[in-house]
Amino acid sequence: MFSLNDFPNRFSMIQHSSLKGIARSCILKLQRDFKLFPREICLISGPPRSGTTALCNWLNDQRGISAHSESRILVSIHKFMEEIYKFQKLDRDRAMIAKLARNLVFDYYSSSRILIGKRLLIDKEPLEPIAFPSKDYEKFIINLRMLYPESKLLFVIRDPVATIWSMTRRSWGKSLTNSEPKVFNLNDYIENWCTCVDIILQYQADPNTYIVQYGRLVNDSEAESRRIFNFLNIGNGKSFQSRKTKEISFSNKERAKILQIVEPKLELLYAQEISELS
Repeated sequence: MFSLNDFPNRFSMIQHSSLKGIARSCILKLQRDFKLFPREICLISGPPRSGTTALCNWLNDQRGISAHSESRILVSIHKFMEEIYKFQKLDRDRAMIAKLARNLVFDYYSSSRILIGKRLLIDKEPLEPIAFPSKDYEKFIINLRMLYPESKLLFVIRDPVATIWSMTRRSWGKSLTNSEPKVFNLNDYIENWCTCVDIILQYQADPNTYIVQYGRLVNDSEAESRRIFNFLNIGNGKSFQSRKTKEISFSNKERAKILQIVEPKLELLYAQEISELS
């Protein structure tokens, strides 16, 4: 029960909270007005449930990095740019509109989080059918690179059986407005993993792309952490700490089906020395 004796403490707490809110609003306005936020962007992507969230959370703890998990602003800007290309009048002004789109993205990030002192913005967007119902995954990457030519890509790839098992353990669409959660079938998940491999192989030789092999990140965390730090041009930080994954319970028939379909993609990955997936 509330007592008058508690009033000074309660009032002090409310006052302190209000002052913090005012101070935060002032800092956000300051960094927007004077552009006091990083202009470098890195996208974490790959098949859903492949370790992108763990990678994003780990990098967010590093000094000089602000990592956002599925903010959807990059997905929305991609869809906006696709609409622009449909109309001749707008397409003629593509350069001007691209500049407006770039500024919109930076304004969004700088309005949602204090970024003063940060050097790198990271966003995590897995290539999954809820964010990309038309499965235009490759166009998303192309548009990102068009808007931000110097942007960096961290593609995560994990063992297909473990990744697909994790996909089957969840429903999709909870981030959408007025949408019922959706579940896909095993073939959909297999197709998604294979499609993501095709995109990863297209970009694996790109100097602004780094392929994060999940098995190497987990089994040789210290060395792989250093490689990622070097790729992002950041100083030494805390090494990645893996967590125990859940047991896979596919039937022998399901596992055999997955491995049979993904085998050609695995061979392509192995040919490029991308083999430490589990």
